[in-house]
Amino acid sequence: MATPRQLAKIAFFSGSMVATGNVIAQSLRLWSEQAFPVAGIDSTVAGHKVPASSYDPLQTLRFFVYGVAFSPVSYRWHAFLNARFPVGDVIAGSPKEIATAPSKAVLLHSARAVLKRLAVDQAVFAPIATLSFVGGMGMMEGLGPTELAERFRIQYPAVLMAGYALWPAAQLVNFSIVPLAYRVPFSSVVGLMWHTYLSWTSARLKTKSAPSKTEQADSLGPAVPAVN
Repeated sequence: MATPRQLAKIAFFSGSMVATGNVIAQSLRLWSEQAFPVAGIDSTVAGHKVPASSYDPLQTLRFFVYGVAFSPVSYRWHAFLNARFPVGDVIAGSPKEIATAPSKAVLLHSARAVLKRLAVDQAVFAPIATLSFVGGMGMMEGLGPTELAERFRIQYPAVLMAGYALWPAAQLVNFSIVPLAYRVPFSSVVGLMWHTYLSWTSARLKTKSAPSKTEQADSLGPAVPAVN
């Protein structure tokens, strides 16, 4: 088990990667709005100035807090999987070590352990992790019970299905091919792309629920012509 100091380092690293994914997603969103003007860009609608989208540092902070807070849970889960379904050194080694393994039975046992670990992880932990993300981010945004329920209805199944399309294959490669020393960097790269996707979907969800420019202008009432 990791020491408290090591857990703190893991938590900070995890939070940093989650926050970086959010920064990338926000940057891509702002770039796309500038390259392909859509609702959110500074413009005049019915004589009223509509504010443009801008980088939201508080959103990045929320993602960082989520990454830090969820990291200990994730670490203990993976520690449980390692203990419950141990993988032999044969499958964790280099391709040469695997090719020269003294016993095919050892390799087969390790492969089965990897598949069992993946099955349990995706069946048990993936739904919990998705629930934690959608609920945690919604509460940090200050959503009420009705808004939070709507967020779950829309975002939860989409995020869960997207995770099933990515993580089983990524973890299978990670545990069966990638040498032990390179597994953390590999997971970090995949995780960075994943949290960029989560940030992007969260932003799209807010955009869909936000009033359009026309609606914003209507709420301001009719424009008053300037008097020279």
